[in-house]
Amino acid sequence: MFRQSIFKTIYIIFFLGVLAIASYYLYSNIAKADPIVGTNGDTKLLDFGGDIGARQVFVRISGKDGEMIVKRSFTSYCSQKLSGFENSVKIDSLVNLGGDEKLIEISGPVGVHAENRQYFFLDSNRCPKPLSFAKNGLVVYNIYSDEPSFKLIDYNSDGYLDIGAEYRNYDKNPLVDGVRDIYLSRPDKSSFVYSRSESFTWESECKECSGTIK
Repeated sequence: MFRQSIFKTIYIIFFLGVLAIASYYLYSNIAKADPIVGTNGDTKLLDFGGDIGARQVFVRISGKDGEMIVKRSFTSYCSQKLSGFENSVKIDSLVNLGGDEKLIEISGPVGVHAENRQYFFLDSNRCPKPLSFAKNGLVVYNIYSDEPSFKLIDYNSDGYLDIGAEYRNYDKNPLVDGVRDIYLSRPDKSSFVYSRSESFTWESECKECSGTIK
């Protein structure tokens, strides 16, 4: 009888221990799993299709340090630092670059009236990787416009979108005159390379064509 009581006590203690461990695991890996983005961040469920499928994506800013986090599985995450943002960031959309290539577009206000953008793809490990922008030997991982206005257009007719970032021309009348820097997507689809700049006037640009085209 005494021995049965001991075994029963051990069994209860063991059961309570397992329950405590399971509860801790549930709290730490499920209840607290998703990152907190706060009021200066954003989160969206983006459908990449194919083998990747839908993924929860988070962006957040802490001071001037930001990061993107992709939920790879129920308890697994992958993160990447952001570049060029100040006080806030948001997820705009999933951009179809061409073919099966899809990019995560994020943006945020910088300065007085400019906008900063970054584009990310998911690598084979479902981790976010930023696309680079190369111009005159300088490589960065963000692009900005002080209009602000961006165009996503296939400028060289290769079946993939390129990017035109528009700026006010302060050498002329910045309210009317602008300069557009055009970056072409490279064959590996992991970077954009500066191609040319072109001048234009806002009055000659049709309103339907201005801004972002997707």
